[in-house]
Amino acid sequence: MTESDLRELVPGLVNASCPLPDVLAGGQPSPEHVEALARAGIRTVLDLRGTDEPRGFDEPAAVRAAGMEYVALPVGHGGIPDETFDRFRALMGDASRRPMLVHCASGNRVGALMLPYLLLDEGRGAEEALALAVGCGLRSRELADAALDYARRHGAATD
Repeated sequence: MTESDLRELVPGLVNASCPLPDVLAGGQPSPEHVEALARAGIRTVLDLRGTDEPRGFDEPAAVRAAGMEYVALPVGHGGIPDETFDRFRALMGDASRRPMLVHCASGNRVGALMLPYLLLDEGRGAEEALALAVGCGLRSRELADAALDYARRHGAATD
């Protein structure tokens, strides 16, 4: 799926991008987006929003009713613990969950979690990985620094 395909499929999805061919990324989907994603063959919706963040609808129920798997991996707006990066990498590495949508409210947290995955698991160079993460919506310097620190400590070249 290309970014132009995605924009047609889910018009209005904030920071809609395709950092990998079978991974869609962006902000909070609407109920209409959920239905369109299911029709397009998305298997998993990975929600990085906290349980206390308003979505405007019962997203887990809508995703499940549409026949997709809903996975919650809450990420706050502050630091990200290693366990969260580890869990994200495991979920992303499970090919049976793809194609998938990974989202938060705006894409900022998506980009932060994608960055180490792209460096460590996809073998992307630092410049390319950062560009893809920014394309997902990464805009927080604090989250970018946390992601790069995690990646460095796990063996990625980030310079």
